Amino acid sequence: MLSSITWGQYLSSIALLLLFYYSYVAFRYYKWEIFSIIGIKKIDGSSIAIPSMAEFKSSMEGESQDNYLPKPATDIDISPLVQSFTDEVQAYIQEAESGIGKDELLYSLKLIATKYPALKNSECSDEISEFIYREANNRYPNIMQLNDALHLWQ
Repeated sequence: MLSSITWGQYLSSIALLLLFYYSYVAFRYYKWEIFSIIGIKKIDGSSIAIPSMAEFKSSMEGESQDNYLPKPATDIDISPLVQSFTDEVQAYIQEAESGIGKDELLYSLKLIATKYPALKNSECSDEISEFIYREANNRYPNIMQLNDALHLWQ
């Protein structure tokens, strides 16, 4: 019986049997490690959740359009904007030349005011105009009137 097969056939059958044996052991004991190499990940049974019918129905209901409309401007806190504006006006008035004319000062202040359009219609626009009037007249006495400061926002 041993003379009926060759050494090559014997070695190839042993190699084939070893391949099947190691494949069985690998998949039996190291299945998830092999799958993770391929790219398949194991999911815990506790993390799988089947949605209920109520959740499904609520996801199909239409949403209100109010959620997508812009919110009213009254909810916005503009105090940092006011502080930035007053700082910029104060810095400009302090650094302006001593012989500056009224028209040039009003034009420059109007340019600063155009950078802050949210302050134009705010509740504190009158107080800001009074602040500009006080600052300008402290540095350059009688250079502008309160009415001039009110017209900066137009």
